[in-house]
Amino acid sequence: RAPRDAARRRRSSAGAMISQLFILSPRGDVIIKKEYRHDVPKTSPETFFRAVRFWKDGERAPAVFAEDGVHYLHVKANGLFLATTTRKNVSPSHVLELLHRVAKVIKDYCGVMNEDALRKNSVLAYELL
Repeated sequence: RAPRDAARRRRSSAGAMISQLFILSPRGDVIIKKEYRHDVPKTSPETFFRAVRFWKDGERAPAVFAEDGVHYLHVKANGLFLATTTRKNVSPSHVLELLHRVAKVIKDYCGVMNEDALRKNSVLAYELL
């Protein structure tokens, strides 16, 4: 009984680290969005894109930043933004590695990682998330 409870706790803590995962086009259009915890505003992709697009002093936005109590972690793959949101204290390297692996898995399944391939295979990509 004890090993089963420990495994259940590990699964629940791993799944509880991010609130949303979304993929945006270079123009800021949401291609795919998956909600996990429902504890951040639904407008997070728009907030994220505005923050990245108009970052302070014309510099590139860092991979990890916070806006209004929500932490945004993102990578850019083939011009697309893969981003997560969370209100929890998470390991940035762990989440950034997750995003890189998501991009690789989607590329493996779709053949190429671009906006058209994601739109054509959106159901498959959503199920992979």
